[in-house]
Amino acid sequence: MNKQKLKKSGLMLLLIAALAGCKKDENDDAKLDSSVEQFNDDAGLYNAESDQIQSDLNVIVQDETEFGRVGKSAGITSDLCGITIDNSQIAQKTLIFNFDGITPCLSPSRTRAGKVKVQLTSGTSWSNANAVLTYTFINFKVVRLKDNKSVTLNGTKTVKNVNGSNWLSFLSGTATIKYQERSLNLQATFNGGSVANWNVARVTEWSYRPSDQRITFNANGDSTLGGIANVDSWGTNRFGTPFSTYYTKSLLSNTYCGLWRPNSGTLVHSINNDLFTLTLGTDQQGNPTNLDCAYGYKVTWVGANGNTLSVVESY
Repeated sequence: MNKQKLKKSGLMLLLIAALAGCKKDENDDAKLDSSVEQFNDDAGLYNAESDQIQSDLNVIVQDETEFGRVGKSAGITSDLCGITIDNSQIAQKTLIFNFDGITPCLSPSRTRAGKVKVQLTSGTSWSNANAVLTYTFINFKVVRLKDNKSVTLNGTKTVKNVNGSNWLSFLSGTATIKYQERSLNLQATFNGGSVANWNVARVTEWSYRPSDQRITFNANGDSTLGGIANVDSWGTNRFGTPFSTYYTKSLLSNTYCGLWRPNSGTLVHSINNDLFTLTLGTDQQGNPTNLDCAYGYKVTWVGANGNTLSVVESY
């Protein structure tokens, strides 16, 4: 089982935003406001790129001696394209990643520019329980080449390694890997110059079952906002409108059918107090299913006339 599979968390966060932006039933006269559609697209881009780069750099950081690596030969290496690494502050457990803004990378293809500083700000080793990495984004710009949409990040977020990273215990199925993420007032600038502010509080956890080599992924919001528990993210979008996303049931998926096809979970996406409830892991009629591979998800909202509307979509 490859550790690289744990880089999939960004896909789940993209899924949250993408599902929340699904289209309303064509029979509903109240069409989804264009500003809401725009926000959902922004949220998908922000979540995907913020978590993709975190996952990419975490793979590099965890292999560095100064961050607590044990075994293998020391040395900074990277299989990421368009990147150089400044290790002049390695004694302070800090690496600075510089992106050239030219080289197309990953799939779907994008270019990345600017800097990301990664520092071990708590603990002597990133593999230890409760160790904390701080990511500082400095004009970090991602351009999605298929449509030239971009997002530029400035600000910081922290990731706590709650359980520690004991790979032998994880692969034997006796321990899980759990991350707690925090980000306050991270600024996201989208193409055209519009600016949004993001706050994030979430917990993700990974477990492994050796008998069938199945990885299970669980995600939940980790804050309380306005009396609402399990809030995952909140802030203001490019139009200055407040938003939040919170769970009423944690998201659960596994690698049997793909981490991007949740088996269960319920979340609420709110934009200026307009609510969209997403029930994940349903059959074709929108009923929760216990099957290993669910058909899709059900979205419920209140229409313009006050009536409850819903639609079922496949993954």
